[in-house]
Amino acid sequence: MDASELIAAPGAYDAITARLVEQAGFPLVYMTGAGTAAARGYPDYGLLTNVGDGGTRATVLARSVSIPVLADADTGFGNRAQT
Repeated sequence: MDASELIAAPGAYDAITARLVEQAGFPLVYMTGAGTAAARGYPDYGLLTNVGDGGTRATVLARSVSIPVLADADTGFGNRAQT
Protein backbone atom coordinates (compact mmCIF):
# COMPACT_ATOMS: atom_id res chain seq x y z
CA MET A 1 0.00 0.00 0.00
CA ASP A 2 3.02 2.27 0.35
CA ALA A 3 4.07 1.86 -3.28
CA SER A 4 4.56 5.09 -5.18
CA GLU A 5 3.40 3.55 -8.45
CA LEU A 6 0.10 2.03 -9.51
CA ILE A 7 -0.16 -1.70 -8.73
CA ALA A 8 -2.19 -3.94 -11.02
CA ALA A 9 -4.19 -6.49 -9.04
CA PRO A 10 -6.16 -8.84 -11.29
CA GLY A 11 -9.41 -10.16 -9.88
CA ALA A 12 -9.75 -13.75 -8.70
CA TYR A 13 -12.84 -15.59 -7.54
CA ASP A 14 -11.32 -18.87 -6.32
CA ALA A 15 -8.01 -20.47 -5.37
CA ILE A 16 -7.17 -21.52 -8.93
CA THR A 17 -7.60 -18.05 -10.40
CA ALA A 18 -5.64 -16.58 -7.47
CA ARG A 19 -2.77 -18.96 -8.23
CA LEU A 20 -2.89 -17.99 -11.90
CA VAL A 21 -2.58 -14.32 -10.90
CA GLU A 22 0.43 -15.18 -8.74
CA GLN A 23 2.04 -17.35 -11.44
CA ALA A 24 1.62 -14.50 -13.93
CA GLY A 25 3.91 -12.43 -11.69
CA PHE A 26 1.49 -9.93 -10.17
CA PRO A 27 2.40 -8.71 -6.67
CA LEU A 28 -1.20 -8.67 -5.41
CA VAL A 29 -4.47 -10.51 -6.07
CA TYR A 30 -7.88 -8.87 -5.75
CA MET A 31 -10.77 -11.06 -4.55
CA THR A 32 -13.62 -9.72 -6.63
CA GLY A 33 -17.01 -9.66 -4.95
CA ALA A 34 -18.85 -9.66 -8.28
CA GLY A 35 -16.71 -12.53 -9.54
CA THR A 36 -17.22 -14.68 -6.47
CA ALA A 37 -20.99 -14.12 -6.65
CA ALA A 38 -21.10 -14.89 -10.39
CA ALA A 39 -19.02 -18.04 -9.91
CA ARG A 40 -21.76 -19.29 -7.58
CA GLY A 41 -24.59 -18.32 -9.93
CA TYR A 42 -25.67 -15.14 -8.14
CA PRO A 43 -25.86 -11.54 -9.38
CA ASP A 44 -23.74 -8.97 -7.55
CA TYR A 45 -26.58 -7.76 -5.32
CA GLY A 46 -25.26 -8.69 -1.89
CA LEU A 47 -26.94 -12.10 -1.87
CA LEU A 48 -23.82 -13.73 -0.44
CA THR A 49 -22.68 -12.56 2.97
CA ASN A 50 -19.10 -11.46 3.41
CA VAL A 51 -18.96 -12.17 7.11
CA GLY A 52 -19.43 -15.91 6.57
CA ASP A 53 -19.11 -16.70 2.87
CA GLY A 54 -16.70 -13.88 2.05
CA GLY A 55 -14.46 -14.54 5.00
CA THR A 56 -14.24 -18.18 4.03
CA ARG A 57 -13.50 -17.32 0.38
CA ALA A 58 -10.86 -14.78 1.39
CA THR A 59 -9.23 -17.33 3.70
CA VAL A 60 -9.10 -19.92 0.91
CA LEU A 61 -7.54 -17.41 -1.50
CA ALA A 62 -5.03 -16.18 1.09
CA ARG A 63 -3.78 -19.64 1.96
CA SER A 64 -3.54 -20.58 -1.73
CA VAL A 65 -1.01 -17.90 -2.65
CA SER A 66 2.06 -16.29 -1.14
CA ILE A 67 1.19 -12.76 -2.32
CA PRO A 68 -1.21 -10.43 -0.49
CA VAL A 69 -4.96 -10.70 -1.15
CA LEU A 70 -7.12 -7.59 -1.23
CA ALA A 71 -10.67 -8.79 -0.53
CA ASP A 72 -13.78 -6.96 -1.70
CA ALA A 73 -15.98 -6.94 1.41
CA ASP A 74 -18.77 -5.07 -0.39
CA THR A 75 -21.57 -4.32 2.07
CA GLY A 76 -20.35 -7.04 4.39
CA PHE A 77 -23.63 -8.31 5.76
CA GLY A 78 -25.74 -9.63 2.87
CA ASN A 79 -28.71 -7.80 1.40
CA ARG A 80 -31.80 -6.18 2.89
CA ALA A 81 -33.72 -9.47 2.93
CA GLN A 82 -31.05 -11.06 5.11
CA THR A 83 -30.88 -8.36 7.79
